[in-house]
Amino acid sequence: MPRSNRKDEHIKIRLKQRSSLADFSDIHFIHNCLPERDLDEVTLETSLFGKGLRSPLFINALTGGTPLAKRVNAALAGAARECGLPMALGSQMAALENPRVEDTFKIVRDIYPDGLLWANLGSYASPEQARRAIEMIDAAALQIHLNTPQELIMKEGDRCFRGARQRIAAIAAAVSKPVIVKETGCGIAREQALEFFGAGAAAVDLGGRGGTNFLEIESRRSRRRFSREFLSWGLPTAISLLEVLDAAAGREGVIAGGGMFSSMNIAKALALGADAVGLAGEPLFLILRRGRRALIKAIKKLERELRLIMLLTGSATLKELRRTPLVITGFTGAWMKKRAITLPERPHLFT
Repeated sequence: MPRSNRKDEHIKIRLKQRSSLADFSDIHFIHNCLPERDLDEVTLETSLFGKGLRSPLFINALTGGTPLAKRVNAALAGAARECGLPMALGSQMAALENPRVEDTFKIVRDIYPDGLLWANLGSYASPEQARRAIEMIDAAALQIHLNTPQELIMKEGDRCFRGARQRIAAIAAAVSKPVIVKETGCGIAREQALEFFGAGAAAVDLGGRGGTNFLEIESRRSRRRFSREFLSWGLPTAISLLEVLDAAAGREGVIAGGGMFSSMNIAKALALGADAVGLAGEPLFLILRRGRRALIKAIKKLERELRLIMLLTGSATLKELRRTPLVITGFTGAWMKKRAITLPERPHLFT
């Protein structure tokens, strides 16, 4: 099936799915009844790859290559511009293979001329393709996405996965922009995160289980039946975040994604040590069901509530939020013990 048809089918099936959130219920803040802060002191300002950001949020990779995708990308770019957020594009391979659809990606730069945009390709890309994808939108960074489980379910999907690490290392060495290795819904474990950092990746976007389920989308698209257990494959977002933080060992470049469209999930991820948080599935739903203004309103609500949560922990900055005590219980706490996950840079974690 042509890549363009597949992209539109992904969007249409996603709109039929119920929105879902990652489970961060094992991670608990301790209420600070004496914050000694004023709300107008609380700021979301941060930085990533040396760039100052007004917020740790960004619009994560979604789509491209079709008229519908162009409409989605235009609306997302408008929302990102108004909210002052970075934006990642969907895979640009369609445009590299067919220059006639470049406009479905370039529209984002047209609408958001001063924005921080991130290019995107799969791990099968070459360094030359990576350079072309970056140039296409004057990108500030490049995402390399991984989606092995999704490919295995697709009838037309890949079955050969050797050499991805070497290709990522070659791209990281060849391009002048930061490379972000990104999962698409099944999470990243400590061992692979260490490999990505070792290959030269500047960041890891863990893309955990808990948001859009691409295994389920591909199962429906191909009309092939799979067990519920198989369609639930992957590391939950909160656990994958702890795994990647352990591998990062305090370095910048940990990005949380996968069911994060919740101010409490965002706050907990940032408190654990995430540097940024990606939003994807819910922005798509809001754009196509309620329009761009609804997405802008929802993002501003997330940021407003995030500032309230920060105040309730006694934090005026994200740096201070990362020093607040957290209690980790239940399955997540047990996982940390079994996997010997320790975060020395976060001494106030209690499991």
